Amino acid sequence: MPECECWIDVGGTFTDCYLRLAGGALRRCKVLSSGCVRGIGALEVSGALVDTSRADDAPDLWRGCTIRCQFDDGEVEARRVLASAGAHLQLQPGSERAGFVRFEIDSGQEAPLLGLRMLLGISREAPFPSLRMRLGTTRGTNALLTRAGATTGVVLTEGFGDLLRIGHQARPRLFDLDIHKPGVLYAEVVEAPERLAADGSVLRPLDIESLTTRLLELRERQVESLAVCLMHSYRNDTHERQIEALAQKMGFQEVSCSSDVAAHMGLVARGRTTVMDAYLNPVLRNYVSGIEKSLGDGSSLRMMTSQGGLIQASAFRGRDCLLSGPAGGVVALAAVWPHVAPAGVIGFDMGGTSTDVSRYDGRYELRTDATVSGVDVSA
Repeated sequence: MPECECWIDVGGTFTDCYLRLAGGALRRCKVLSSGCVRGIGALEVSGALVDTSRADDAPDLWRGCTIRCQFDDGEVEARRVLASAGAHLQLQPGSERAGFVRFEIDSGQEAPLLGLRMLLGISREAPFPSLRMRLGTTRGTNALLTRAGATTGVVLTEGFGDLLRIGHQARPRLFDLDIHKPGVLYAEVVEAPERLAADGSVLRPLDIESLTTRLLELRERQVESLAVCLMHSYRNDTHERQIEALAQKMGFQEVSCSSDVAAHMGLVARGRTTVMDAYLNPVLRNYVSGIEKSLGDGSSLRMMTSQGGLIQASAFRGRDCLLSGPAGGVVALAAVWPHVAPAGVIGFDMGGTSTDVSRYDGRYELRTDATVSGVDVSA
C-alpha cells in the first residue's frame, strides 16, 4: 500500500499541495506554478547565500538548480547551486559582489513535484516514496488560451474542408461592423476521399492510396498531431479506424478520432472538439507522463476532469481537461453543503488569474456544450 496521499491543485499562478503521511499527519505548502522559488537573501563574497525564510528546506533540495540574483543596481547574475542546507545555499564562484539580493531559483521540475519534495523533506535527487497523487491542473486550459498546443492537421470528408472554419455561421454580435472571428486550432486540412450515408452505410469506400499521399505531405510540413472527423462516423467508424491505423504507421505523434472523442450527431461540434483534443493531447501526455515517471512505479496518479471526477492518468486527454478546476470546486461545494446551509450555498474561488463563482442547492446542473477561448467543446 502507498505510504502517503497527496492532493495538488495547479493554478495559473500558484500550486497548492496537501500531503497526508502514513500516520495521518497533514502538511501543506504553496509554490509558484512555474516551479520557481523567489526570495531575498544575503550574498557573501564566498558565494554563500543566506535566506532565513528557507530554514526548513530539506538538505540539497536546490543542489544543481540555477539561481538568478538581482542586485540593487539592477544587475542580474546567474549561478548554479552547488549545495544547500536549510537557509544556506552555496553557489558556484562568480563576481565578488556581496550584499542583499533578490533571487529566483529555477527548480527545473514541475510545480507538483517541487511542492511534494518540500512537504516530504527530501532532496532534489531522492526518489519519491510510494504514494497516491490526485492532481488538478490548468496545463491544458493554459495551452488553449495561449495557443501553445501541438501543430495539428485535420482530416475531413472530401468536399467539407472549410466546414470547421465556416461553422454554423452564427453571428452572436449581429450589429458589429468590425467582426473578428476566432482563429482555428489546426494548421492543415486534408480531405479524405470517402463518404458514408446517414445510416452509416458506405457510399464511397476510403481511397487509402490517395489519402497516403496527402498525409505524407502533412508529415513533411511538420504536422505532429492529427484529428480525424468524417461524415456520420458516429454511426460507423470503419473509415476513421483505417485512417488512424495509417497515420500511426506514418509516425503521427497523436491521432484523435471523432468516434472516440465525441461520438454523436453534429459534425461541426464533433469536429471542433476532436481538433481541440488532438491539439492538447501531446502537451498533456508529456506533462502527465513526466510526473508519472518521476513518481516511480510504486505510486498512482489520478487526474481531475471537467466532469468534476477523477480518472486514471493514462486516460486523461484534451477533451477532459478544460475548466476542471471550477468543476472540482462545485463538487467540493456539494460535499460541504449539507453541513453548512441546506437552503443552498455560494462558492467563490479567487485565484491569481481568474475567479470562479458557483451555487449548489442539492443538484448539479450539467451541460455538454461550451465555448472556451473561442473554441467550441462538446463533451
